[in-house]
Amino acid sequence: MTAGETAPMTTLTPVSAPRRRRQAGWYIPWLFVGAFLVVVSVNGLLTWFALSTFSGLTTEHAYDEGVAYNRALAGAEAQAQRAWQVELGFTDFGQHHGRIDLTLRDHDGKPLSGAAVAAVFVRPASQGADVGVALVERGAGHYRGEAALPLPGVWDIHLTAGHAKGDYQTVHRVVVKE
Repeated sequence: MTAGETAPMTTLTPVSAPRRRRQAGWYIPWLFVGAFLVVVSVNGLLTWFALSTFSGLTTEHAYDEGVAYNRALAGAEAQAQRAWQVELGFTDFGQHHGRIDLTLRDHDGKPLSGAAVAAVFVRPASQGADVGVALVERGAGHYRGEAALPLPGVWDIHLTAGHAKGDYQTVHRVVVKE
């Protein structure tokens, strides 16, 4: 080049680096993040439902039920101290029909006459089929009642006896055949 001449201008084009390809499995950490987000979201939703629907109150009259429970415990203790001799029998006649025989004696073996005795047949597997039976005194301390039950199967006899010397209650399970 001579003195006064200028060099031709060359334009340089930037050389771009070759585009890097993503590594295989690049998304796997994001799968873990997504799974944890789902777990946290579901736990949050369940916590919200649990706190918004359950007031923490399991009974409306907790104090009264506690006092009644204490009375029941005292009654059970008094019943045990009386040490009555009780024989309860159930005879199944078939066709959902049966008879309750009860013999009440005090701790010395003397018959307890004049008691008000009642039984309620309660079906533990379902509600609404309860049957009440009044037992009538048949002799010295012997009481009897008959029941026609709507269904065969397992029944609990809730027996209560009130007497001037105290009261008695028990539950006895029976099976009534077809």
